[in-house]
Amino acid sequence: MKKVFSFLFVWFLVMAVVATPADAGKFTNPGSGGAPGTWYIGSTPDHLIPDAPVILFVQGLNSSASTWYDNNDMYETAYNNGYQTAFLELYDSGGTSEDMWDNGSLLAAKIQEIYNYFGKKLVLVTHSKGGIDAQTALVHYNAYPYVSNVITLGSPHYGSQLADLAYSSWASWLADILGSKSDGTYSLQTSYMNYFRSITDHHANVNKNNYYTLAGTKWGSFGSSLYWGGLYLSQYGTNDGAVTVANAYLPNGQMLQVGDWDHSTIKYGSSTFSIFKPFLTTNRAISSSIQTTFLFPEKGLESDEDGSHVIRGGSFQQTAVENFAVESNVRTLTINWMSDQPVDTLTMISPDHQLVNVPVAVYQQEEDVFQGAWNHVAVINQPMPGEWTIQAKADGTSAYLLVATFDSDLTKSIKLKPKNNKNKWVIETDGTKIKMKQMNMEYSLDFVAKENNPGKKKGKKLKEKASLSAHDEIVIPKQTEAGVYHLTLDIKGETLDGKPFERTFIQTIYKDENGNMY
Repeated sequence: MKKVFSFLFVWFLVMAVVATPADAGKFTNPGSGGAPGTWYIGSTPDHLIPDAPVILFVQGLNSSASTWYDNNDMYETAYNNGYQTAFLELYDSGGTSEDMWDNGSLLAAKIQEIYNYFGKKLVLVTHSKGGIDAQTALVHYNAYPYVSNVITLGSPHYGSQLADLAYSSWASWLADILGSKSDGTYSLQTSYMNYFRSITDHHANVNKNNYYTLAGTKWGSFGSSLYWGGLYLSQYGTNDGAVTVANAYLPNGQMLQVGDWDHSTIKYGSSTFSIFKPFLTTNRAISSSIQTTFLFPEKGLESDEDGSHVIRGGSFQQTAVENFAVESNVRTLTINWMSDQPVDTLTMISPDHQLVNVPVAVYQQEEDVFQGAWNHVAVINQPMPGEWTIQAKADGTSAYLLVATFDSDLTKSIKLKPKNNKNKWVIETDGTKIKMKQMNMEYSLDFVAKENNPGKKKGKKLKEKASLSAHDEIVIPKQTEAGVYHLTLDIKGETLDGKPFERTFIQTIYKDENGNMY
């Protein structure tokens, strides 16, 4: 009797987290809103390809299973092409974005369940961070026997600089209110992902599945939801509004195509299904009939971080004012005032105390790192050199992050560089634009331990607005535990033509348990 009860109990648990289409034999959306761990079965096509794998779709950061069928034709495209599909809710679906370890563990368990249900291997089609969660499940949680191939669409295999920004000292107020400092965002910081690559790329399981990647190069028009992310990331290279092309390459994987998609459209069936369809196979071998040329990153394809931004942030009640210097010969100055609520007015005042009237695009971030933030974006062409003032007004108390982006020759002439295995950092210039002796710097340094306060990591401040001269080194102090250092560096100086300039640099450094820096 005990064995029968145990069997029934296990059967009930499995059925409790499986949702099937309400109308079998017809195309219907599988459902949404399930708790983390819930998985849905897509409609079975009448023209099902009998020897094809089941496609398991895996969501990205701050997303849910419905991202594949709400305002997206990916599920319908797979159905029309004769594929059985399944969809899974990861922890992000419950409102808490978790790291690759928690999501990977959950995904590994569900991969085996779904494999047992269908009795055939799966192909994982993943978006954004879902690609990292998938590799974690296969490599580190041993789910590889149940999967043939993995497709990653716009996945930040080397992290996202937007995650670095969220943990900077200037973004702290806004990121805390938005909930951006989640374990999921923490794990996407570029330094932590460098560490992840170091323990994954040579793992014994890493080549037991084939990985195929796609990357996008578009980030929409002015005012679109990915425009500002694309603009911010442009200092790091070509990107899709959330992830750079360089960071979407996967060691031991094969890049199928770099195309004109943004971070949203790359997951649409009409955009990319036909490209990865040849790799929807139950075995790892590629058919000899498939003609494809894989892409490989070129050495030096993406530049080092340039000095493209001035960043400010904090909280304000009713009115906030920020001032910063603009040098000569700036082609465009793009202002983005991000806040947890829309502001009533955003005013830009030039150095001659004149109000500058330019269109302001207002939109709310729908997903990814700064999900829920209100963006107020304005572009000023050929701004007057000197001190500019940005003023925002809103009801009540609000948190904000101001990012001013410069299209200027000066941006290429100043860089933040590591020394001594990233234990020290210095500013380097090419000597063509800036008077080094006139440059002053302030930096803040925070540290957030890897295992500190699971679900809501809290940091400790190591330095706050410490002053430096132009040739001083920033020394990273040793901490006893593993974690991420967050360096925010503000520079004020003078150009060779005597005009003031300002820039902000943001850098993360991960220290592992053995003291290695990434």
